[in-house]
Parts: sequence; C-alpha cells; structure tokens
Amino acid sequence: MEGTSNEIHEYLHVADSLAADYWNCSDTQQTPSAFEFLSNLQTHQVVMLSIGSAFTIVVYLLAFVHWSYIWRYVSNEKRQNKLYWLLALFPISTACCLIGMIAPRTSLVLTSLGMLYYLICLFVVVSLCRNLFGGRVEISTTLSFDNRPIDFKSPPFCCFCFFLPKAPSTERNLRKLEWLVLQAPIVRAVAIVSNVIAIAEFRDAAKIWLHYSDMGTVFSLLLAIFGVHTMARATAYKLRDYCFMTIFRFVDVSLLFFSAQQPMIFENILLRFDLIKCGPILPAVDNARFVCNFVILCEMFCLSLLATALLAPERNSIFDLYRLRKEMLSTTSHFTDESDLSNPDEQGVLGTCENCQA
Repeated sequence: MEGTSNEIHEYLHVADSLAADYWNCSDTQQTPSAFEFLSNLQTHQVVMLSIGSAFTIVVYLLAFVHWSYIWRYVSNEKRQNKLYWLLALFPISTACCLIGMIAPRTSLVLTSLGMLYYLICLFVVVSLCRNLFGGRVEISTTLSFDNRPIDFKSPPFCCFCFFLPKAPSTERNLRKLEWLVLQAPIVRAVAIVSNVIAIAEFRDAAKIWLHYSDMGTVFSLLLAIFGVHTMARATAYKLRDYCFMTIFRFVDVSLLFFSAQQPMIFENILLRFDLIKCGPILPAVDNARFVCNFVILCEMFCLSLLATALLAPERNSIFDLYRLRKEMLSTTSHFTDESDLSNPDEQGVLGTCENCQA
C-alpha cells in the first residue's frame, strides 16, 4: 500500500509540474514556423483564418472600387496620387494582419512595417490638406484672414492644457507642424533598420537597444499625432465639402486600432491577468497576437465599408469630375425633355398647315 501511495503521489507531482509547464510555456515554448502552425491548427483558429481571409478579399475588392472612382472622377493628378496612398491603407493593414496570423514568426516585423505605412499616411493627410487649399501660403492667408490661430490643445497630451498660448497661423508655424508629422516615418524607418542590425549582431544582448528604440518611436508617434491633429483642427472648417475631416478620422481611428490594442489591451490586461493562455503549439504571447490580428482585421473590414459609404462621390467634392458629369447629364436630359415637348407642337402646326393647303 505504501508503494502504491508513493506511486500515486509521484504521478500527481508529475502532472502538476506538466500543468505548470503548460501554463507557463511562454518562457520555454518556441514560436512555430508557418508550416508547423498550419499543420496543427485548432478549430477556432481555422474559423478565424477563414473569416479573416474572406474579410481581406472584400477589403481588396472595395479598394479596387475606390481606386476606379479616384481614377475616373478626380481631375487633379497630384490629388489622385495622395488618395492612392490613403486607399491602400486598409488593404495593407489587413494583409499584414492576415500574414501575421498565418506565419506567427512574422507578426512583429509586419506590425512594424504596417506602422511605417500608417505614419507615411499621416503625412499624406497633411499634404492632401495643403493641396486642397492650394499651398501653404494659401492656408496661412486664409487662417489669418479668418482670425483662426493655431490651437495647441490637441491630443494626445495637450487636450486639457488650457493654459497653452495660441500661435499665429504663419507659414513658418505651419511648416513646423508638417515637420512634426514628417519626422515620424523617418524615425520609424531608422528604428526598423537599426533593430534588424542590432538583432543580427548582438542577438539576445540587443534587448536593451530594442527597449530604447521602442521608447523613441513611441515619443515620435505621439509628436506626429499631435502635429496632424493640430493641423486638421485648424483647417477642417474650410474643407467640409471635401470630407477632409472624415478622411482624417478614418486614418486616425485605424491607426489607434492598429497600434494601441496589442500593447494596451492584449499585453497589459489579457496576458497580465492570464486570460489568454498557451495553446498546444502557440505560446501565450503569440496566441494574443493571433487574436489581436484577427480583431484588427475585422475592424479594418468595418472601416472599409464605412469609408465606402461616407466618402462616396455624391457626398464628396473631391470627386470633381463626378459632379461635373452629373451636371452635364442633367443638362442634357433637360434639353432632351424640352425638345420632346416642343416636337408635338411643331408636328401639330405642320399638320394644320398641310390640312389648310389641302
């Protein structure tokens, strides 16, 4: 009996240690390759990958529709090029998320590349604003004439700083705001290259460098968000017909979804409180990234549908050729209706004259 009880005790001890290893597998379990992961998918992962693939296809189809409208109905070529950058935002972000779900080892790299594209699009938004006004001088002249100074009470860190003074809307101050936005993609690109070099050279010792690099890119991102919010809030009142604020909000909200959910929700809450656990093949951190990528993909799908509805050509003056063609068609139909109305009268007069001659 004592031998049997000792065996049972040893069995329970081994089971407890295995369970502990399972729940704490993030330190020991390695991220699988794409082939290994796809060969051992669970049911919920198959469902999420299927839904994500379908949503990605729809986003790409909508992007093709958006491209066709821009190509056909926007006359200004420079404005077209800026809109092409913005319409590719949802397809690129969904592609990064889907590939990150399929190949877990690529998730961090794709997130960094996606963030780089988002930061480029922030500057494209500022450049589009300048193009719609006609130039930086025109923005300064309009804001000065309307007595609208630059208000620095903008997110992310000056919303409640009511003591901040307002700056005059000079061309120099506007250029400084543009530089606040432009520095972000440059800093992000340098950080990505330096991180790759540090990992290749120092391996595990590169963690300190990566930590400081992340801090620098976060500060750079906050400056860019501050700059683009300040510029958009100062100029949006003149660009209502172009739905500029709606375009800006789509970029702004999608950037929030793409950049903030993983560190703030999935890492600081769900992983910290052990709500997402290790799977048979994925560590807890990679499980969190898998779910986060799926959530972001669904959000981008919904934003793409909303953008299709809210930025339609009939609501947006940026599609100037659409309204011009619509006016031409209405004018043509008006003349056609008038000619149709006049023809019966003419035919009646001619018929009466023929009868008189008869």
